[in-house]
Amino acid sequence: MKTKSFLFGAVAAIIAAAPANAGPLDAVFGGLFDTDSAQDREVTGIQFSNALYDGYLALSDERDSNWDLLDAEHFNHKARTAARRSSVLPDEPDDRWLRDEDKPVFADALLRMRKAFDRGGRVVAPQLAAKAQVNYDCWIEATEAARSVQYQPSTRGGECKEAFDAAMNGLDALATFKLTDFQPYVSQAAAPAPQADSFLVYFNFDSTVATDAGRVSLESALVAAQTADSTTVRLVAHADRAGAVDYNQALSQRRLSVVMEAMARAGVDVGRIVPDAVGETQSLIPTEDGVREPGNRVVEIDLVQ
Repeated sequence: MKTKSFLFGAVAAIIAAAPANAGPLDAVFGGLFDTDSAQDREVTGIQFSNALYDGYLALSDERDSNWDLLDAEHFNHKARTAARRSSVLPDEPDDRWLRDEDKPVFADALLRMRKAFDRGGRVVAPQLAAKAQVNYDCWIEATEAARSVQYQPSTRGGECKEAFDAAMNGLDALATFKLTDFQPYVSQAAAPAPQADSFLVYFNFDSTVATDAGRVSLESALVAAQTADSTTVRLVAHADRAGAVDYNQALSQRRLSVVMEAMARAGVDVGRIVPDAVGETQSLIPTEDGVREPGNRVVEIDLVQ
């Protein structure tokens, strides 16, 4: 982060000033940095968010073990946000203290990743998409660290870039459809196996009418809920970020009602259902405000033991 140089100096000063009998350094710094609050979280979101959690948690641990406490805290917070099923965006080039010649490189990498995500990369290949985003953030952080006079250049940035490029090469090969169509997009051999206990019911824009794919998913969810009659049925309804916040909250509530009514008609005990409508506040696909994103017009259905 841009404050890293200042904080590194401050940390160094604290280390130098600490009494010899102060004990372990982690005790000296206790409470200054939040580097571990994401540990051992239960992650129950979509596969992309779950994979982001794992990746950012590992990155936070790596930075913590190298006494880069500011970035350890930064990545810990990203892991914690992913565990909450909220949007986690990659770092912008302006968020980091980069050389002028480095900024266009990261701007191009960020654009490439966003284009792949917009073509459905987070849906068709969630593990690859998360690997790309985490390693992009690793790469940009390591590049910032290498330019600072307090840090010695290392090969870490190059390793993160290689991992980012490898993930993006795979993602570009798979992400070949547009979410506006949301039709089968890859061969069955390449598609990830669907989770039997999780379903995504997509809706048309500004509507409580499910898309064709959404109706198929809802029917599958109803059959699964009827079969696994000892499970809790958790519903989370979303809206995209086009329109006002209050309107989108109400729209997600209406979509939630559609799914709940379908459950009731199918004979699913409503006492098993745990409903939640979150509007645009917990987008599955991060976007800027005002963006029409079909991937966020959705009700998540999870069957939980």
